[in-house]
Amino acid sequence: MKKSIAILLVILLLSTMILGGCGSTAKTDGKAEKSDKTYTIKVATWFAQDHPQVAALTKFKEIVESKSQGKIKVQIYPNSQLGSEETYIDSVKNGTVEMGVTGTMPSKFHGPVALAEMPFLFDGWEHAYKVFMGPIADEIGEPLKQKAGFRTLAWTVNGFRVFSSRFEINDMGDFKGMRLRVPNVPNYVKMAEGLGANPVALAFNELFTALEQKVVDGQDNPYATVRASSFYEVQPYMLHSHHMFSPAIWIFNEKLFQSMSKEYQDIITSAAKEAAEFNWKSAIEKEKEDMEFLKSKGIKIHIPDENFKAQMRESQKAVEEWYYEKYPETKELVKKIRAVK
Repeated sequence: MKKSIAILLVILLLSTMILGGCGSTAKTDGKAEKSDKTYTIKVATWFAQDHPQVAALTKFKEIVESKSQGKIKVQIYPNSQLGSEETYIDSVKNGTVEMGVTGTMPSKFHGPVALAEMPFLFDGWEHAYKVFMGPIADEIGEPLKQKAGFRTLAWTVNGFRVFSSRFEINDMGDFKGMRLRVPNVPNYVKMAEGLGANPVALAFNELFTALEQKVVDGQDNPYATVRASSFYEVQPYMLHSHHMFSPAIWIFNEKLFQSMSKEYQDIITSAAKEAAEFNWKSAIEKEKEDMEFLKSKGIKIHIPDENFKAQMRESQKAVEEWYYEKYPETKELVKKIRAVK
């Protein structure tokens, strides 16, 4: 009998070892640590192929595919190939697209996201970097997991916005009656109204044609976007206003993220952080290069004097109050942002 029991124990031990070796996952506290499962991550963005954002996404792709040994494939779809920004935000929310690059439009799910683009909130590049690569950005984005079904992987750079137009903007009077294209986001509409312009809400993929056909007189975007989207072909004048900083938020379907092993989650989050650092560094360096490129194309860039800047800031005081009235929690967030040194 003792011999039989000993043989049985050996068989059980061997069975356990074999089953453990054949399994594709190992678990710690019920959480899969490793996985042989494969994924394809589609990334939607409105940015053009040669925009710095796409370069950062390409770096993200390289890191993820390398660290996952090809088990996670990343496919990038620039130029609104997967629909307008509003369309693919909903696609990421619903899980039909895994990842997207958006502006502050997720504020439709969680209002304080719009705070990122409060006019004249940031003093310059370093100030914006410290806010968006720090805990304040995490605080703003965290509620989107529950409210929108996606997480913010990273806050990257669209850039400081400037105006382009079909006529010169040399003072506040030139904004009067200007048909200014804005995204379909309330704070942009308020910003345009504060300047004295007539806001015209248009999707980004409709903008070039609208400028070309003079449906609108001008628009605001960072220099990199004006260059990458060839707006300089139909807009001969620019105003170096730096009136608003626009982040580019990398959003990722939360249900998919939670279904992944911890190994894959770590790969995704660390790759996003590394690519974001790369994006900030390259974007800061590239702004001057883009300005020189646009000048070489015959674009006249007007640098506003201190009086003009002060008048633009003053025109946005009502916009700041609108934020506080609509999203009371933003008042405390603004204090935190302005306290960042």
